Amino acid sequence: MNSFHKEVDSIRSKRSLFINNFALDATSFEQNLKSAINDNHLNSIRIHKYMTETKLLGKVETARYLDKIGLNEKTVIKNLTNHDIKKLLVLLETK
Repeated sequence: MNSFHKEVDSIRSKRSLFINNFALDATSFEQNLKSAINDNHLNSIRIHKYMTETKLLGKVETARYLDKIGLNEKTVIKNLTNHDIKKLLVLLETK
C-alpha cells in the first residue's frame, strides 16, 4: 500500500473513532467539539452525524433540535461557535 492510501486509511480511522466515541457526557462532548473545530481531519463532520451515529440520540429528535437552535442536519463542526456548543449541551443534559 502506498503512502497516500495509508494516510487516507489513517484519516478514515481517526474520523470513525471520533464519531464512535460520542457519549452523553457534557464535558467530553464540549472538549471534543472544541478540539475538532481546529482539526482539518475532523471539522468537516456533520454535527448531526456525530450526535446520532452511535444511536444514543435519535435522528429525528436531533434534527428538530438543530432546527430549533438555528442549525441544521448539514451543519459541520467547523461552523460551530461556542454559543452553538452551549446550545447543543442543553440537549445532552436532557438525556
